[in-house]
Amino acid sequence: MKNSRDIALIVMFAVLIFIFRFFIGRAAGLVIGIPGFAYVFTIFYSIVQSLSFLMYKGRRWRLFAQVLLSVSLFLVFIDPILRPNEMAILLNFLIADIVFNSFYGSFERKNKLLWLTIIFQVYYWTTFLLLTLLFSVALFYPFEAFMKNWFIPVVSVMLPIMIIEALAGSYIGYKIYLRVEKLA
Repeated sequence: MKNSRDIALIVMFAVLIFIFRFFIGRAAGLVIGIPGFAYVFTIFYSIVQSLSFLMYKGRRWRLFAQVLLSVSLFLVFIDPILRPNEMAILLNFLIADIVFNSFYGSFERKNKLLWLTIIFQVYYWTTFLLLTLLFSVALFYPFEAFMKNWFIPVVSVMLPIMIIEALAGSYIGYKIYLRVEKLA
C-alpha cells in the first residue's frame, strides 16, 4: 500500500512542479523578459518541495525520483536541451535526498520536522544557484560574461527574496502536511 501511495505522490508532485516550471519559469520569463524574474515565485516550489519531502517520511529515492520525472517531462515537452539548471536540480536533489532523509528520523522523534524542512529549503535554493554557476561556467559560458550578465545581478537581488520565500514556503508546506496527515 505504501509503495503505490508513494508512486502516486511522485507522479503528482512531479507533474505539479512541471506545470509550475512551465507557467512560472518559462512563460513568465518569456513574457516579462527580465533575467531571473521567475525566482520571485520560488515560494510555490518551496511549498511543493517541502510538502513532498514530508509526505515521503524519510524514505529514500522518492524525492530524487520525483525530480527526475519532473526534469524528464520538462526535457520532453518544453526544452530538449539539458541546461545547467536541470543539471543543478538533479545533483541538488540527489544530495538532498541522501542527506536530509538520513536525518528525517531524528528530527521526527524530536518533533522538529519544520526545522528540517526549513534547513532543506534554504540549502536547496542557495546551492541551486551555486551549482547553476558551476555547471554554466564549466560547460557552457565564459566565467566573466556569466558572472557579469547573470549571476551577480540576479543573485545579489534575488537570493534574499528566495531565502525569505523558502522560509515561508517551508512553513506553508509543513502546515499543509499536518492537515493532510490528520485526514489520512
